[in-house]
Amino acid sequence: MSTESKIEETSEFKWMQVREAITQRWPHLNRDELVDCPNDEKQLVEFISQRVDASDDEINSVVNEFAPHETMVDRVSQVAGDQWSHASESAQLAYMRADECIASRPTESVLASFVAGILVGAAVTALYMQSTPEPSLWDRMKDRSWS
Repeated sequence: MSTESKIEETSEFKWMQVREAITQRWPHLNRDELVDCPNDEKQLVEFISQRVDASDDEINSVVNEFAPHETMVDRVSQVAGDQWSHASESAQLAYMRADECIASRPTESVLASFVAGILVGAAVTALYMQSTPEPSLWDRMKDRSWS
């Protein structure tokens, strides 16, 4: 059994405990209606507040006491997954646009790539030439005297 399915089963079991605590506190609530209510704290509180004459604080305390809370790792992994899928879709869209552009104008695409390559090569060469230090006066005189 995979870890993901174990987590889902554990979460479902915790939500069953929440529903059981609610029916113990308010026995007149219909269990079938509670089962149909989604596994979300806000929606569950809203559902109960419509059917029970109790304060919102009391309902929140019963639900929050038993409801499974999302950990920081769960939130981060959810956000990371969402961002990854968004970035993947954007990259696929950019690839398709580039492919269409190349297919519609092959000569201009090759020429633009050639010019871009020359510019990048010139920039890298210029940066490399600047990064090699010029020998100092002492180094040049030392080399002459020992030769």
